[in-house]
Amino acid sequence: MSYNEIFLIILIVFSWIIIIISLAPEINKSKHFSTMGPALMIKSTSNKGVLDAVAKHLPAKGMSRFSTILVVLGGLLAFAMLLYEAVLLTIIHEPPSAAPPLNEYLALPLINPFIPLGYGTASLVFAVVIHEMFHGIVARKHGIKVTSVGALFFIIPVGAFVEPDEKEIMAADPVVRRRIIAAGPGINLIIAIICIVLLIFVMMPASAPIHSGIYVEDSTSIYSGHSIPKGMEITSYGNLSGKQLNSLETTSMITPGMANVTLFNGKTSTVESVPTGVAIVDLLSGFPAAEDKVPTDSIIYNISDNGNSHIIYNIDTLGNVLDKIPPGTTINMTVITFGSTEHFTTYTMKTVSTYSYYAKDDPAANSAAYKDESFIGVQISYSGIGYASIDSMHSLVFGAQIAGPEFYETLGLPILGLSPIPGSLAHLFSTPFNSYIFFGIVNSLYWIFWIDFLLGIMNALPLSILDGGQFFKDTLNIASRRERFKFLRDEKNVTKIYYALGLFVFFLLLYIVIAPRIL
Repeated sequence: MSYNEIFLIILIVFSWIIIIISLAPEINKSKHFSTMGPALMIKSTSNKGVLDAVAKHLPAKGMSRFSTILVVLGGLLAFAMLLYEAVLLTIIHEPPSAAPPLNEYLALPLINPFIPLGYGTASLVFAVVIHEMFHGIVARKHGIKVTSVGALFFIIPVGAFVEPDEKEIMAADPVVRRRIIAAGPGINLIIAIICIVLLIFVMMPASAPIHSGIYVEDSTSIYSGHSIPKGMEITSYGNLSGKQLNSLETTSMITPGMANVTLFNGKTSTVESVPTGVAIVDLLSGFPAAEDKVPTDSIIYNISDNGNSHIIYNIDTLGNVLDKIPPGTTINMTVITFGSTEHFTTYTMKTVSTYSYYAKDDPAANSAAYKDESFIGVQISYSGIGYASIDSMHSLVFGAQIAGPEFYETLGLPILGLSPIPGSLAHLFSTPFNSYIFFGIVNSLYWIFWIDFLLGIMNALPLSILDGGQFFKDTLNIASRRERFKFLRDEKNVTKIYYALGLFVFFLLLYIVIAPRIL
């Protein structure tokens, strides 16, 4: 997205906000229009029979009871995620320039660049509509009157709303009121669970990788005429193929230089000759390789010390060789650069200890054992590529790693550029019917899951502006019926706990936004 487009979007958003807020007093006098912050509500006091009809045929009370459990679990998960993020920001110090732009904190299409306009808007509208409808359905199931229903606009339609009668709902038993409140985020979490289950157990088994190779996630051009393009699948590399490629960077015994690779783009396979070996992609200032002006985008051929020459076949080989050389040793390192021909150049340098690097860059990770290991100050990758096995990519984009340590990767697929699934990756899998329709369904299920999951857990947080605020307050009131929690029968104690936790969550959110810009 260009800067002009970003500026236009920001201008439209701020203009909308200013107009709505300035006209709010007049808008709120109308019977059919009102405002909710910067959002415009278009109301209707008729056509509520739909809620009654659905409430009559749906086990809404049972679902609302289950929703209370989901909201508790969702609120705990959201709180744990926020706490984890805050701790990471405290431990890992990034420069303020690396802080995410503020628009990335808002899960709104057009504003957040990672949310696609089509899938994102449709999923958001669906999530908000179903969320509000279930507030109304459960309210009607418990005999609470619904005064109005309508559509919610923030420049574009972003959902719907249902307004139960405020006097009736506040007069209701806290158990009933909590069920009505839980119904909204609860149905979002139920839908999220259904979508991820369909992705993992229906859509993923229906698709399979065409080859057992590795997917090129990132590529540094060592030599522009012979580089490995990002988004391709490597099905063979030298004498290696299939699952042997999964550990290419650590087990390859291909001699550094040029080697043949077979690349698959989803339709055809081609054989290319590419620079192969441990590639130097960057140099660390103040360390031997930088002081000796070793060229980046070169391949390490060998390292010699005291007459012993070691060919550097892979990253593990490089680590093992340097670990056995005492710091302060003078070594010769031969690298290959590429042009019309391969060019070998030898650089002489004196190693330093790995300990000295960590002492400067990451003291918390330092170890006394590093004092005996040599360090030359190069950032490396194998052949200038970052890759993952096609099998792991298959499970990742279908959400199968949601329950494992890759939980954040599954939620972060949009940031990784993997949802909607790029065509270059989608074409590497076989599908039971038309690929575009199949992956359209996959992308739709993922975005419904993503929006509903985040809407569900964030709404479960105990903040007064969210469903979780009243839910938490009602939970305290219900708990006060037990003798052990009789101190909660004093409304002052409930209010203190309610606001204390709400303020803590609020400042936690504020810290996550502000900390990257000041630490």
